Amino acid sequence: MASSSTHQWKHDVFLSFRGEDTRMGFTDHLYNALLQKGIDTFMDYQLRRGEQISPALLTAIENSRISVIVFSENYASSSWCLDELAKIIDCVNVLGHKALPVFYKVDPSHVKRQEGCYGEAFAKHEQIYRENMEKLLKWKAALTEVATISGWDSRDRHEAKLIEEIVGDICNKLDRTSSSYTNGLVGMESRVKKMDDLLCIGSPDVRMVGIWGMAGIGKTTIAKAIYDRIYALFEGCCFLPNVREESRKDGLSHLQVELLSQIFKDGNPQKFSRGINFVKDRLHNKKVLIILDDVDQEEQLEGLVGNRDWFGPGSRIIITTRDRHLLSYPEVNGTYEATELEKDEALELFCRHAFRQKDVSKDFRQLCDRVLYYTRCLPLALKVLGSFLCEKGKCEWESELAKLKQFPNQKVQNVLKTSLEGLDKNDLGIFLDVAFFYKGHNKDFVGEILESCGFFFSTGIRNLVDKSLITILENELWMHDLLQETGWEIVKQESEVLGKRSRLRVHEDINHVLTTTTGTEAVEGIFLDSIASKELKFSVEAFKKIKRLRLLKVCNMQKDGSSEYLSVKELEAHGHDSWGRINYDGIEINYLLHLYGNFKFLSNELRSLYWLGYPLNSLPSNFHPEKLFELNMCFSQLKQLWEGNKAFEKLKFMKLSHSQHLTKTPDFSGAPNLERLILEGCTNGCKNLKSFSSSIHMESLQIE
Repeated sequence: MASSSTHQWKHDVFLSFRGEDTRMGFTDHLYNALLQKGIDTFMDYQLRRGEQISPALLTAIENSRISVIVFSENYASSSWCLDELAKIIDCVNVLGHKALPVFYKVDPSHVKRQEGCYGEAFAKHEQIYRENMEKLLKWKAALTEVATISGWDSRDRHEAKLIEEIVGDICNKLDRTSSSYTNGLVGMESRVKKMDDLLCIGSPDVRMVGIWGMAGIGKTTIAKAIYDRIYALFEGCCFLPNVREESRKDGLSHLQVELLSQIFKDGNPQKFSRGINFVKDRLHNKKVLIILDDVDQEEQLEGLVGNRDWFGPGSRIIITTRDRHLLSYPEVNGTYEATELEKDEALELFCRHAFRQKDVSKDFRQLCDRVLYYTRCLPLALKVLGSFLCEKGKCEWESELAKLKQFPNQKVQNVLKTSLEGLDKNDLGIFLDVAFFYKGHNKDFVGEILESCGFFFSTGIRNLVDKSLITILENELWMHDLLQETGWEIVKQESEVLGKRSRLRVHEDINHVLTTTTGTEAVEGIFLDSIASKELKFSVEAFKKIKRLRLLKVCNMQKDGSSEYLSVKELEAHGHDSWGRINYDGIEINYLLHLYGNFKFLSNELRSLYWLGYPLNSLPSNFHPEKLFELNMCFSQLKQLWEGNKAFEKLKFMKLSHSQHLTKTPDFSGAPNLERLILEGCTNGCKNLKSFSSSIHMESLQIE
């Protein structure tokens, strides 16, 4: 027998019935009930004019998963009906087709044994087909076989209840036999299974379940797959896409009308325009399935699904959102966090779009790996890039992947940017600082720095985590690479003029701004990583106009914030030859970055001054670091930090390790809040330490 899973079904249900008995009554009601559940049902009046009815009907049976045979008083008197029945039995035995009998006002035993009205019908057939007894025997065998299948006897039953029972059973059978809801989807079955555990389909209570995750992670795809699989189990269904966008465009009342119109399958909006009370009144006894896709405001939940008691027993509401905080809504029973695909799943999804098949050829394997690395297995990006690269050659792939480093895909970016639209100035500022300077750094340390910048870090980082923009792993701040890229693009769009952007991180951009002295007060942060740099020379005048600079990082090794204050061994382990050759016997360093001139200009707004290998003998004399929180200048050329007493009232961390030219330590009395001082490897300056604040923790002082 052929497997039903390999057969390409066109219809869910084929209805076999005697038209003169039930077409205008029972069968018509059953047909409409099946359609309301979204079950594709074939009924003989769907045939086009001029088509041979018998061959067309037989083909329709072959292309249907299930046949419902309505045995009525005159069913057996029709040779067409009996031919249909014989074909149905053939398909049951060959294709894995299912047959469901309904005995409509007839005795099942009469059908099985061809007695009563069925016996009378066959007496007539025997006269007509006495030369074709094989056909008669086949019809009788089919009747006997189908009559032994568990079905429904309509006698002494309310038709409406009977139809409801039949439709429910068909829904269950389709659910068990069909995998169409995951056709073309990758990694969906495991995700749907986890949602099933939260939804508890079959329990009589009303349940609300949330799907939470970043933009493009596949929340809507998961919700749609579940909807397609279970919608037929409910009396009414509604899938409201893009709730965030639609509520802003047309208002909440429009969505309320749409919700009721879908559930009651009525296109007349005037019937449903009376707001929340009307929603509650119409739905409180109805078992419904509702999907609210991309919710971003609690008011949307209150106006559309309110309380669980708005809905009838067994109802299920699924909410997709990028904001986890919304799922703390009291009525929500559980939350599923959507995550990136596994690497093998991501490769398959990409290949389906790039090659229209599951696998990749050897010629493109390395290029596909580059796509996976770039997208970090984000489904949206995989589908967009796969479709874009489809039918392109290797040279074009190479060019497009190289282009992405400078020009991100706009279709992906446009979706990700919507996640940032609702952020206030505080939260957006924190997000951009993490994207530019602090990804992978210790949350607590970064929090102190950004609090010193005037941000409300605790509440801001909580909001960003809830909105799936930042994750915290082992107390370190992380975000998806494509979200980080989105942050870079937002700053890039602040101005075409490099020196008028709030944050700078691209080496060529920083080199241009500093060598041409075109920086402005708009610049708040600079991160110059000299690992990838050529030797740089620029005037100290470069910083003259950058008066609002609060974060300055010039570094030559990658370290996370939790290892910000490293020992000699750690520095050796994390070092990189490109910034300088270190001889720990003689401490000889080759610097790549050089300043020339009398350094007088450094922003007094600085909170973090992080400059490994600082090339001058001291900080500018007119630098007033009252707001400075962190001073990290390891491997510097410093001989002294400053002359006299400077007010470092907010300074908490100072690290000058391996600044071997340091011969004079400053007066620390102006730094009453200094918590940690590291002078490891400063063999000259450590001999002259004096004037320590009593608040400094001496056990944290590291000297070698």
